Amino acid sequence: MRERPAWATGVCAGLYAAGCRDAVYVPDNQLSHVLAEIGERYRDVRLALATREEEAVGIAAGLYLGGRRPAVLLQSSGLGNALNAVTSLVVPYQIPMLIVVSMRGDVGEWNAAQVPMGRAVRPILDAIGIAHATIESPADAERIVALTAATAFGTRMAAACLVPRRITSAPAP
Repeated sequence: MRERPAWATGVCAGLYAAGCRDAVYVPDNQLSHVLAEIGERYRDVRLALATREEEAVGIAAGLYLGGRRPAVLLQSSGLGNALNAVTSLVVPYQIPMLIVVSMRGDVGEWNAAQVPMGRAVRPILDAIGIAHATIESPADAERIVALTAATAFGTRMAAACLVPRRITSAPAP
């Protein structure tokens, strides 16, 4: 097994501790570390590839209605693509899911196209009533993910865990 970044192993451990056995994702470079860790270490977690973010939200909603505790993994720019599904399905029907967001557009971003949505993620989540927490250090990842998932499934509302670029792009110690 290959060693993964501490933040990625923490995200996986938090998902698992929260009872998430389904992770629906849209490919993302940073989240590839999480997907690889799930594939190697958490073989009872089902990974479902979605072609678009709103599709991932729809699949996760169906999983919840089928008795599962789903997680959706996407990049911050993809949250914009998912908003209609979130605001017309997840929020009004109180369908809980954990949304893990790999942040782009914050400090240190090299791609200017990522900045507007990166800045807008928190205000958008606030505006649509989705609780969110930010992983502040790799050591906090497991705790923050598990807490965010507990919030989602305990309140029957989606909750988002934000993984900032300063965490995902930090050099390994």
